[in-house]
Amino acid sequence: MADYSKFDILLKDLNTVETQVAILNNKYKDGLQKNQDLENAVKELKLENAFLVEKLSKLDSELQNLQSGTDQDLFNSLNMKEKEDLKLKLRNLLSKIDFHISS
Repeated sequence: MADYSKFDILLKDLNTVETQVAILNNKYKDGLQKNQDLENAVKELKLENAFLVEKLSKLDSELQNLQSGTDQDLFNSLNMKEKEDLKLKLRNLLSKIDFHISS
């Protein structure tokens, strides 16, 4: 009878170990899936980051072009009527300045 109880104890221990192995295996699979999901998220974020860096670079170059652009670009963007109005305003302003200087 002592042998039978040792056998029962051994079976219970084996069942316990088997249960623990199954639990650990499930935890491993869950961890593996979470790791895969995180790696996919990292890849997506890297792609998004590369896109945003490229967009930022383009915006920086546009800003540099706008800042280094000459006033000629501003005048070229005006239509003929706006150019004539601007010339008239400049002439009036120059005549006022000339009048004040000469008096």
